Amino acid sequence: VLIPGKIPLMILPNATLFPEAIIPLHIFEPRYRRMLSDVLKSHRMFAVAMRRPGTSSEIPMPVACVGLVRVCVGAPDGTSNLLLLGLKRVQCTGAARYKPYRVECVEALENAGEEAAGLSRLRNQLVKMVRNRLAQELDEALQFALPGMKPEAPMPSMGGGMSAMSGKNGMDILLKLDSASRLADFVASTLLSNPLQRQIVLESLDLKTRLENVSNFLSIEIERKK
Repeated sequence: VLIPGKIPLMILPNATLFPEAIIPLHIFEPRYRRMLSDVLKSHRMFAVAMRRPGTSSEIPMPVACVGLVRVCVGAPDGTSNLLLLGLKRVQCTGAARYKPYRVECVEALENAGEEAAGLSRLRNQLVKMVRNRLAQELDEALQFALPGMKPEAPMPSMGGGMSAMSGKNGMDILLKLDSASRLADFVASTLLSNPLQRQIVLESLDLKTRLENVSNFLSIEIERKK
C-alpha cells in the first residue's frame, strides 16, 4: 500500500496503533467526523499518534502508524464506530495544516537489522515468555490483534467485530508468525498494558532492539501478575 506523504492525523492520549493490529475507534468530535467523511471518499487512511505525555496541547509523538478503515458504521446522531487496521510506521515531520482537522507530513519507516545475529535466540526467548504470561491467566480475554493470523480453534466473539484470545489460541497465533517484526508487534499490541512502553516499541525500528524492549517490558508484566 502506498502511504501518502500528507495524511490526516488523529492524536489520542495513551493510544498506540501497530502495523497489522486493529483498534476500535468511536468518532464523535466534529473535526474527526469531517476527517472520516473525507477519508472514506478517498484512500480510507489516516494516522494515529499518541499525544506527547505531560502536555495538554495536541503534540504528537514522533512516530505514528497509518491505518486503513476496514469497517465503519454510522449512527443517526452523526457519530461512527470503526475498526482501523494498522499499515505502516511513519515519522511525523510537521503539520501541513490544522483546520478543519490536522493533516500531517509523514515519512514511511522501515525495519532495520533484519539479518542481525541473535534474532532467533531473542525470538525464542520471547515466545517462551509469552507462554508463561498466558499461563498466568488462561481465562483472561486478550485482544486478537492480527486479523490475518487465524488460530486453530474458533475464537469466541467479544462483540464489535473483535475476537477473544485464550492462552491456547494465543500460542496458536504466535507460532504462526513468520517474522521477528510481526512477533514483537503482536506481543506489544496484545500483552503490554503500559502505553509508554508500547510507544517505545513502536519507535524501535531496529528489530533486535524491538525484541529486547518487548521482552523487558513483558517481564515486568509477568512479575506484576505474580
